Amino acid sequence: MNEKVLPSNGPEIGTQREKLTGPGGPGASSSTSSAPGRHTPSPFWLDRLLEAGLVLSMALYYCAGNTHLGSGPFFHLPPLATLPFLLIFMILCWYRPAIAVALLPLSLPFYLLQKTVVSHYSFSAAEISLWSCVAVVLIQALVRRQRWPYWLSWSELRARLGPLLWPILLFLGASAFSVVIAYNRTVALRAFREEVLDPLVYLLLALACLRTRQDLVRLLLALFATGFLIALLGIGQYFDMLAHGASLSDLPRINTVYGSANSVGLLFDYTLPLGLALILMPRMANGGFLASWRCRLLALALCLPLIFVLYLTRSGGAWAACVGAVIFLIACAIADRQLLLICGLGLVLLIGLGLLCFHSNISSYLLERHANAQGIGTLTKRIYLWESALHMIKDSPIVGYGLDNWLCHYSLNNVCHTTNLYHYWITTDPQTHRPTGLRSEPDLSHPHNIFLQIWVSIGIVGLLAFLAALILFFWLLFRILAHLYRQAEADPWLVWGTLSIGGAMVAALIQGMVDSSVLEQDLAFCFWILILALLLIRVLSKTPWRSQSASVRAM
Repeated sequence: MNEKVLPSNGPEIGTQREKLTGPGGPGASSSTSSAPGRHTPSPFWLDRLLEAGLVLSMALYYCAGNTHLGSGPFFHLPPLATLPFLLIFMILCWYRPAIAVALLPLSLPFYLLQKTVVSHYSFSAAEISLWSCVAVVLIQALVRRQRWPYWLSWSELRARLGPLLWPILLFLGASAFSVVIAYNRTVALRAFREEVLDPLVYLLLALACLRTRQDLVRLLLALFATGFLIALLGIGQYFDMLAHGASLSDLPRINTVYGSANSVGLLFDYTLPLGLALILMPRMANGGFLASWRCRLLALALCLPLIFVLYLTRSGGAWAACVGAVIFLIACAIADRQLLLICGLGLVLLIGLGLLCFHSNISSYLLERHANAQGIGTLTKRIYLWESALHMIKDSPIVGYGLDNWLCHYSLNNVCHTTNLYHYWITTDPQTHRPTGLRSEPDLSHPHNIFLQIWVSIGIVGLLAFLAALILFFWLLFRILAHLYRQAEADPWLVWGTLSIGGAMVAALIQGMVDSSVLEQDLAFCFWILILALLLIRVLSKTPWRSQSASVRAM
């Protein structure tokens, strides 16, 4: 399979950047034609100014006229009056599309606070940013045609996606078909756009525009900055609660811009491991700044706000997820396989002894955690939710029930009021006839398990495609790590990126066992961003899809 491999310092990227920033190009700067004696900003500071301008212009456009954010005159501006901010964003995007695309993760957490764009149509900041970038890129491609530096032929795109192409197409097809069979097609279509189509469009856009190591690092740092921003909001909410008389003993759970504290933990699953990977990264001979204690201390300082807010969420699933990510990162940092095996066996033995000695205390803690007035904990409720999901799957295992149509079939509720459908709501235990604790929560929007949620939503084909994508993800992850560790002078940034996205995926899957870690707009973007980053690292590290021996046998 032929493919153009573009290393971080490849000459083709330099040529593309010259095209972008050359005279008459979309990235042409007025400084290129200035007098020789005139001082011009360095490329480093020019990029920082562009990043600040992109973030500020989109933030102003999103906040202006958004009544969900405040009650002052600024938040009640008509949509037309806010368009200059969007125009500034698109102009800056025209100048450097790769920067705008890489910074999109900063807009992810605010999808519940949508902005009215025109008439009664409202969209999230991520959707606005995405389709603005798509519009600019398409116009730029039409104007520049063959001189546009981001062209990818079908063979090049196919080579970049590799075997992941087929799971992605199957997942997309199963999701689209679920809209057709859904009871509430309007809700299913919206969920398809927000949770499947938009993230995959971003995946393709980023594969075309992000070509260098700098682009990869910017993307991952933007993802980490997203979690850091939510952590700052969480700390602000914490002090606000204390200022209003809340005591530390009965402090409400921190939820920031989300409706649930667990949603904060789910976002941290994707973001916190990026910082933890810097702290736990193995020492490398050519590590430079990444291998220094200054870098590790800086990473620790940036991670502390996230860890503090994660504690305040009191989300047991998120705590377990981050512990799992730390174990994964430590395991990947141990180069000696014999030592790794000994440590792994020791950890398993330690966990086994702990369960043997404290099984009653552990089970009581888990079953009674976040208990309601009847003493029924959230884990017990989840078990009944899983049973409801299995009953639904038994009745429709092939096609499922449609994206975001769980509530239509789960219970009689005000969100999707269906009196003519059979409901799988378990309010009393069929064996003990005791209440399950779910009668007071008829509007739980998913079965709190990502695999059951995908199966219920888009059927067995979608679930198999999702599982195939995960298997290929970890297969490629360990293949890249092995390839990098075999190199005498591996790029430390690529090692960090590989470890961090692996830890993030592990954390997301661990909490996904008891929550929804993919089929939400922000989390869907995060999931596909991890896959995107891994695909970029594969190209930058020149890791082949197949080993040389397999290629020779195929010939």
